[in-house]
Amino acid sequence: FCDEITEDRRRGLSGLRYVISSGEALRPDLVGKFYDRIGPTGARLFNQWGATEVSIDSTAHECTPDDRWAADVPLGGAIANNQVLVLDEHLNPVPVGVPGDLYLGGAGLARGYLGDARKTAGAFIPHPYVPGERLYRTGDRGVWRANGTLTFLGRADSQVKIRGIRIEPAEIEHTLRRFPGIRDAVVVKWEPAPGDQRLAAYITVGDEAAGENLLTELNAHLADQLPIYMIPSSITVLDRIPVNANGKTDYRALPEPQFTAVESTARPRSEAEELVAGIWSEVLGREDLDIGANFFTLGGHSLLATRIISRLRHALSAEIPLSVIFDNPTIQTMAIAVENILLDAVTTADVAREIVDERNPS
Repeated sequence: FCDEITEDRRRGLSGLRYVISSGEALRPDLVGKFYDRIGPTGARLFNQWGATEVSIDSTAHECTPDDRWAADVPLGGAIANNQVLVLDEHLNPVPVGVPGDLYLGGAGLARGYLGDARKTAGAFIPHPYVPGERLYRTGDRGVWRANGTLTFLGRADSQVKIRGIRIEPAEIEHTLRRFPGIRDAVVVKWEPAPGDQRLAAYITVGDEAAGENLLTELNAHLADQLPIYMIPSSITVLDRIPVNANGKTDYRALPEPQFTAVESTARPRSEAEELVAGIWSEVLGREDLDIGANFFTLGGHSLLATRIISRLRHALSAEIPLSVIFDNPTIQTMAIAVENILLDAVTTADVAREIVDERNPS
């Protein structure tokens, strides 16, 4: 629609008052394109969401030109005679900032699926808080933001499981888009080797974000906003996110992920750093590691952390706790922590010998 609005055609749109986007998530860049193309015609753009089972649309958000800078365009609030709930798996309301399942209710709720009682029972459930009423289980996921807006997180079946933990790719995409200059983001599940499950991100950026330290700063942003298990092991910068004929992300057209490149600037300087760096290189399958690079942004995870600690214990014949790598996730800080553990062990042994010698003088 936006692409069809030429300068000549815009002159004939003086009577246009409302444009409604529904059926697919409205991207911030499309909001910007709409207001750029539509100009001063006075037309208003609404982002609406809902389900056929509840009379098509149940929420509405009036977009503004500022929505082009948002990480996601809000779904808005419930329209008249509709109810929207974000619930957990036990049908309890979730707190602000916690993803949940989206349920709809209200006057537009259908009776069910004609001739399919089983499907009806699975989708139309008794309202947990209003006796005699029902809700529709949309299969969509959402989250209430601190500013009171509702954000769409995609389908429930778009969740991925990484090493037993369920992850919302849309939540990571939202965090990526909040970084200055990131225009769009897509996160997928990636398996660089059989059984080695990771996350890979693809981003498009504006000129203001195309600096030399983009990936380093972006990883720091993600580490500040997300738990370690949600940080992608690969971030690929694309000119554009590929889409199919329907305008949806074409996941099959995405290039093969590569581990995020890290500039090697600081080399190991001590025996402890050499030892730790060598073990990291073996386990992570990466050479020439910077002693300041973060283990988890290099693609590390809890299973690989266990392997590293096991090899350290074998190499040093010492008890090294697993927490060392989580508390000290760089080669430099981990080497210092290991040195301190060994020093404490030697000191403790010396003290023990002195006590024995005092109690058993020759």
